[in-house]
Amino acid sequence: MTEIDRRARALEDIVMLARDHGLTSAEIAAAVGASMPPPAGANRARSVVVRVLGFLGGTFIFAGIGVFIAIQWSGMNSLARVTATLGSGVAAFVLALLAYRDERYDKAAAPLVLIASALEPIGMMVAFQEFGSGGDWRVAALITSGTVTAQLGATFQWIRRSTPLFMVLVFASLFWATALDLIDVDGKTMALVLGGSLLLAAAGIDRTPHRDITPPWYFVGAASLLYGFFDLVEHTPFELAFLAAAAAFVYTSVVVHSRTLLFVATLAILAYTGWFTGQYFADSIGWPLALIVFGLFMIGLSTLAFRIDRDYVRGAA
Repeated sequence: MTEIDRRARALEDIVMLARDHGLTSAEIAAAVGASMPPPAGANRARSVVVRVLGFLGGTFIFAGIGVFIAIQWSGMNSLARVTATLGSGVAAFVLALLAYRDERYDKAAAPLVLIASALEPIGMMVAFQEFGSGGDWRVAALITSGTVTAQLGATFQWIRRSTPLFMVLVFASLFWATALDLIDVDGKTMALVLGGSLLLAAAGIDRTPHRDITPPWYFVGAASLLYGFFDLVEHTPFELAFLAAAAAFVYTSVVVHSRTLLFVATLAILAYTGWFTGQYFADSIGWPLALIVFGLFMIGLSTLAFRIDRDYVRGAA
């Protein structure tokens, strides 16, 4: 039996079944249309539109709240100021939790979390300002960032979404930066501790389904760590160790398949080479030659970085 014969036989069977059960052609067409999934392109376009509209809606809500508070601020008493900021943040947070529980409003949840993450700490700082009795502002910042970190951490444990986890890293970084500053830790040690911690956190998250949030933290962590390390070895016999550290980040970028780390490491090598040349060869007759050599080195390094990204980072990923 040919394909044409099989199709004709199938149509005859469908007609017989329709007559036996009293089905109309409209009902059959509706059932066939409902069972056919929409094209993948249409699904993707719809998802993009919904996401964009969700973030735009959240932006306008945040802008409206901000404008309203700014206009009415001078005429508010202390309680009204705290209610307008902290109350709005708590309301946005509750709405975000409700949106996460209902698939119809899932796209609105991330903007609401971001709004709550902005308004709640502002509201808590306003409360300290309005009802506090003075003291070091860093203590208030420490309490605020720690409270918001705990809240968002519990939220992530419950819903397992990327946006709360991203904000956990933001406020945890603020918490530890404030704590280190409160105990008078110097800048380079703070940069080393925070940079290393963020790199370890990003590497851990990179092994989970939330890896899409790691590029900014790879960038901040690597830049902070390299900055602190350079400040530590600058004008010491171990100054060239900075190049070794930057080269180690190139290797790490291949291991973790991160173009962000590769970019930071390449930029660090170029910046250090330019700084080293300017420090030790700026007043010499060979300075023009050094500039030419430095330019050729930049071209070669950029080519090497491109090949590493193409063959090891992007290809492996």
